Amino acid sequence: MSNKAEVFAITNSERKDRSIRLWGERGQLALEQGHVCLLNATVLGTETLKNLTLPGVGAFTIVDKQRVAERDLGNNFFVTQQSIGEPRCKVITTLLLELNDEVKGTAVDEDPVDLINNQPDFFSKFSCVVATDLPEPALLKLASQLWDKKIPLCVGRAYGMIGLWRNVLPEVCIIESRPEYTKENYRIASPFPQLEAFVSQYDLDTCKHPHLPLTETPAGPGKYTDSQGRPIVPKAHSHTPAFVLLMKVLVKWRATHSGNIPKTGAEKDALREMIDEMQVSELKDEENFVEAKQLARHAYAPFEIPSEVKAILADPKVQDDSDCLEPFWLIMRALKRFVDQEGAARELEGSIATLPLSGNLPDMHADTKSYIELQNIYREQAARDCAAVGAHVQAVLEGLGQASDMVPQQDISLVCKNAANLRVVRSNSLEDEHKSANSADWSWALDMPEELPHYLYVLMRAADRYRSNYGGFPGEETAYDEADVGRFKEVLSTLCAEMGLAANCITDDMAHELVRYGGSELHSIASVMGGVGAMEVTKILMKQFTPANGTFIFNGVSGKNSMCHF
Repeated sequence: MSNKAEVFAITNSERKDRSIRLWGERGQLALEQGHVCLLNATVLGTETLKNLTLPGVGAFTIVDKQRVAERDLGNNFFVTQQSIGEPRCKVITTLLLELNDEVKGTAVDEDPVDLINNQPDFFSKFSCVVATDLPEPALLKLASQLWDKKIPLCVGRAYGMIGLWRNVLPEVCIIESRPEYTKENYRIASPFPQLEAFVSQYDLDTCKHPHLPLTETPAGPGKYTDSQGRPIVPKAHSHTPAFVLLMKVLVKWRATHSGNIPKTGAEKDALREMIDEMQVSELKDEENFVEAKQLARHAYAPFEIPSEVKAILADPKVQDDSDCLEPFWLIMRALKRFVDQEGAARELEGSIATLPLSGNLPDMHADTKSYIELQNIYREQAARDCAAVGAHVQAVLEGLGQASDMVPQQDISLVCKNAANLRVVRSNSLEDEHKSANSADWSWALDMPEELPHYLYVLMRAADRYRSNYGGFPGEETAYDEADVGRFKEVLSTLCAEMGLAANCITDDMAHELVRYGGSELHSIASVMGGVGAMEVTKILMKQFTPANGTFIFNGVSGKNSMCHF
C-alpha cells in the first residue's frame, strides 16, 4: 500500500471513530447506506453535500444543467478558474469526492425540471432528495411525486441574507431519538420480585449489608464508633445503593398513609425529610442519601408513558385490523400488547401502564458488588421484558400469516431499550402548505419582525411567485430596478390576499430589501444553512435524533432563527 493510501486509511478510520462516538455504529452504517440526490449544485447544495461527504454518506448524485460561470467563483469553493464553462455538476462532484474516497458520487448533466416532468421514476432509488433553487411549479410537482413514494424531500434556500430549510416527510420512524433528557423507568414504586428480593437483603437499622459486614461498634440508637471510640458512619450504611434507600423509605411512608405514595408538594418534602432522618451522620451528608433525595421523584412520581409514545401506540397502523407489514409498526403492535397485558399488571394507583425496562441504571454511591448486582437485576428484567415483546411480535406475525423471521430480533431489542424515546415524524405536505389560506395560527408573528422571522417566509414565497411569473427573481438582472420593485409589490399583495394576510403586514422596506438581494446566494449564509441541512439529512438517513418538523428560517441580518410552522 502506498504512503498516500495509508494516510487516507488512517484519516477515514479517525473520521469514522469521531462519527461513531456521536451516533454509534448503527447510525454510521445507516449513513453509509444512504444515497442522497441534490437538485442544482448551488452553494447551499454544495455545502450540504460537503457536510455529508465528510462523515461518510454512502453515495450522492448531483443533477445540474448549469455550466461553471464567473459568478460561481465568488461564492462556491468547489469550482475553480480553470473549470469555467465546464458542467458544474461534474466539477463539484470531482472535488467533493476528494474529501472522502469511500463515498461514491455521480454527476447527471441534465435539467432537474426535465427529469421531474419526464422521468419521475428517476428519483425512486434515492434515500433522500435535496432540492435547491427549483422553480415553484417544479418543486411542488416533485414534492407530490416523492410524497406518494414516501421519499423524504428537503428544500433548502439561501437568498441574500435569508436562509430557509424545510423537511417534507411523509413518515420517518425514529427509534433512537436521543433526547437531551431521557425519561427512565426504574419501577421504584412498583418493583418486580427480583428487585424486592435484592432490597430485602439490606437493613438500615442494624446496618445489615450483603457484601459489607459491620465492623464498627454500636454506641446507641443510630450511633457507631470506630476502634478508638470516635463517632463514625458505618461503611455498610453509607454504601447502601440509593434505590434501596428509596424503596425502604417508601415502605415506611405507605405504612402510615394507607398505602398511598406522596402526591402533594408538602408530602414530597416530608418524604425527603424521612430520608434525612434515616442518616447516621449528624451532618446529614452521607452521599448515598443525598443521591436518594435527588432521585426521590422516581419513588413518588411513577413512570408515565410519554405523550409521543402514546400517540404512536394509538396510531391506526398499530391496531389489530391494520394490514401494515413494516417491521417498525409490527413491533409497535407487539409493544401495545405488552403495555396492555404485562405492563398493565404493574399499574399503580391509576397511573398508566409501563413500558419495557431499558436496563439502564444511573451512577450511584455504593460498593462495587451491590451496584453490579443491582445492574444485573435490571438488565435481566429488561431481557425478560424484551422476550415478552418478542413473543408478541411472533403472535402478530402468525396472525398475519407472515414468516417468523420477518422482524429481526436486534430491531426488537433496540425498540425495547429505547421504548420511552420512540418518535414518528410526519410533516404536512408542501402542496397542503401552499394551498392552505389559513394563516391565523402564525400571522400574529408578522407583528414582531425584530424577534420572529415569519415575514421572511412570506417574502420568499413572493419571490418564488415572481420568478414563476417573470422568469427570474426581482432585481436579478438589474440591481434594485424600480420596475422590479413595483412588480414585486403587486405579486406580494396578491399572495398576501391568497394567504389571508393583511395587506400591510409586509412593509415597503421589507419588500425593497428583498429586491435588493436580487436572488444572490452569499457563501456565509449558504455555509450556515449547509450545516443545518446536512444535520437534518443525517437524521433522516440514520433515523436517529428527531428531524425538524417545520420550516427553519435564519435571519442573517440579526443572526436570529426560528422553527416555524405554516
